[in-house]
Amino acid sequence: MPYEIEMPHWPPAQWMQLPDDEALARVQRLLEAVGNPQNHLPPVVHVAGTNGKGSTIAFLRAMLEAAGYSVHAYTSPHIRKFSERITIAGKPVEEKALHTALEACRIGNEEQPIRFFEGTTVAAFLLFSQTPADILLMETGLGGQDDPTNVLKQVRLSIITSISEDHQEVLGDSLEHITSHKAGIIKNECPVVFGFQAPHVMELLEKSAELHQSPALIYGKHWAVQKAAEGFVYADGHGQINLPEPALKGPHQLLNAGAAIAALSALDEFEILGDHIAAGLKWVQWQGRLQQIDSTALPQGWELWFDGGHNMAAGHMLAVMAEEEWSDKPLYIIFGTTRGKDVVAMLQPLAAIAEEIIAVPVAAEPKCYTPLEVLDQTDDAGLALMQAESVEAAISDAIAMSGDVPARILIFGSLYLHLEIA
Repeated sequence: MPYEIEMPHWPPAQWMQLPDDEALARVQRLLEAVGNPQNHLPPVVHVAGTNGKGSTIAFLRAMLEAAGYSVHAYTSPHIRKFSERITIAGKPVEEKALHTALEACRIGNEEQPIRFFEGTTVAAFLLFSQTPADILLMETGLGGQDDPTNVLKQVRLSIITSISEDHQEVLGDSLEHITSHKAGIIKNECPVVFGFQAPHVMELLEKSAELHQSPALIYGKHWAVQKAAEGFVYADGHGQINLPEPALKGPHQLLNAGAAIAALSALDEFEILGDHIAAGLKWVQWQGRLQQIDSTALPQGWELWFDGGHNMAAGHMLAVMAEEEWSDKPLYIIFGTTRGKDVVAMLQPLAAIAEEIIAVPVAAEPKCYTPLEVLDQTDDAGLALMQAESVEAAISDAIAMSGDVPARILIFGSLYLHLEIA
């Protein structure tokens, strides 16, 4: 990945083998070395989940900023620059300040074993502690229980977005194990918002909230969203409100927007009006999530879309989107993903909808499946795919196959494919 700054060196070869259950101890050690900046933060909203974490934070940030509040935010991964991960009082972190914080953490670490995300999370805490803000929105990197961000002992509110199977090599091979990891961010007597979940997942989350005596705002019990002719309706125990369609596209974004609104209702020290929520829905931006791309490489009438989704739930979401809103044009899918992902589960829902699915390598990610490896997996499942050497070549193939008929191209499977779109 290209960076505009030189990233400080972290111990290279051994960091992947470091034990997960010691992550928080490593982070705590480094925090102490740089002055415990985590003790000097604004109120924190901590967000975990499989899908929708970044979008929910984007909605929350937009609504809070529409009401005039100053917001820090920490998200991952980035697409083009590492600095995309850190927002300081509403603005991307300055490269010089980022480098200074990273260098302070490198020196404080004294070349002891530590993972890259652990070190950079401490740098983010350091940056957040240096600039006042009204609130900090913090996304977990992976899981929750042993995630470096979970070093925080006191948070104002937790949010758990939709949970599904992903990163099984780290979080466990069952939905129950994954849910247990995500629920690890729930703190004693700290309010928590639960987004849409499968019934057995929600049951596990509710039990965890009860164990921690944490007041829970539960999708389907305490709040809900419903698509309307013009926008959508959000409803909770206080009533309902008609809201405009979010700027982030896809039916799943109504759920993410709803989780953000539910969170605001729990943050009662912030004065958020309906007009602020509506403005935030219109202003919100989140790169790489069902994003329409302007491209001069396409003929007139064609559309190019990108989504960084990379698991089974993302495949289902895109299939719903295609069936409900994209029936007007032929659909061609360009797909590439990293090793370890369930390729068949991601593509199965889209196989009957797309004219063709074209497998490509992810050039920015060395640990990606080759197109031939994707085809080997999908052939065994009875899915017929094509392959191309690059995104650019796949776009050309789709144009050639469609002829004079304007079509729609969707690129998905990895956020890093965004780097290859002209």
